[in-house]
Amino acid sequence: MKKRVLAWILCGLTAAAMVGCGKVETSTGSKSKSVAASGSEAANEKKDADTKKASDIQVSVVLHALNGSFYTKMQEGAKQAGEDLGIKVNVSAPNTASSLQEQVSLLETTIASGSDAIATVTWDPTGFNNVIAEAADKGIPVVGFNMDAEGCGTAAFIGQDYETAGYDLGKYVFDKMGGEGTYIIASCGPTDTALVAREAGVDKAAGEYGDKVKKIETIDIGTDLTNAYSVIENAYLANPDVKAIIGVDVYSEAIGSVIEDYDLSGKVYTGGFDLTEGMLNHIKKGSVQVTCGQNPYMQGYYSVLECYMNQAHGCNFLDINTGAQLVDASNVDTVEAE
Repeated sequence: MKKRVLAWILCGLTAAAMVGCGKVETSTGSKSKSVAASGSEAANEKKDADTKKASDIQVSVVLHALNGSFYTKMQEGAKQAGEDLGIKVNVSAPNTASSLQEQVSLLETTIASGSDAIATVTWDPTGFNNVIAEAADKGIPVVGFNMDAEGCGTAAFIGQDYETAGYDLGKYVFDKMGGEGTYIIASCGPTDTALVAREAGVDKAAGEYGDKVKKIETIDIGTDLTNAYSVIENAYLANPDVKAIIGVDVYSEAIGSVIEDYDLSGKVYTGGFDLTEGMLNHIKKGSVQVTCGQNPYMQGYYSVLECYMNQAHGCNFLDINTGAQLVDASNVDTVEAE
């Protein structure tokens, strides 16, 4: 892990050097951003006026949940970055998973506490716009990671290309089921920006098979595995001829549990997201065909690293794609749970 962390630091420093420090516009992936482009002109002026010593830098990381191993990996990455860089990193999350009101309140608290930079998960299409604008007015840049709403005002995004990841996952599952049949999408947040994009990617893959592959419905499985199991179970019982159930989030492992309990392996094909221990075990058992990793540890780590580079060295922010790692029976034994 230490070697991997060191490699990530070096990569981050190299990336920062490539885009340059000071008032250089950056363009990576599908977006072009700088501190000024995010509406944070005050942050740019603050950056130019004086950079800070590492020991004086305080970065606040506000997650949208901490009720599972996936989320704690982001927390671990953020805290490790703070230790490696010698800066103060405070991590917080709502008591209720994906509570917009609670998360905005936490962000308001971090702004009032005098944080130099903030990293957060902006999963709602418009719900974070005002608080990010408030941070910008006070010269505090905000980096988005894991999920990011277009136009919300973040200085950069560190995370997965959602639609491409959804497409790759859908194509894999549809090929496995022979390019013919119906499917159900399981989502813990059918209106969340990232999950909508992943579902769009899956649907795009389905479109390549014409009328042979059709979606039945999208089910809201919530943010609890027990509840998710019940919703998926009911959807299957209502549609016993369904050929695939595809998850678009970390609770996808509940699909595998339904497949196992109803002895549906090889009858109903399944794919989902994230490399949780439960999901990897389902792949080893054959109840799930594929899952897609996005490296939550790196998302937390690089978010803090970018904040540090901006505050300590005046570097502009840049988007980082943390990838879409497909894991199936052929490589499941080579990956670690996230």
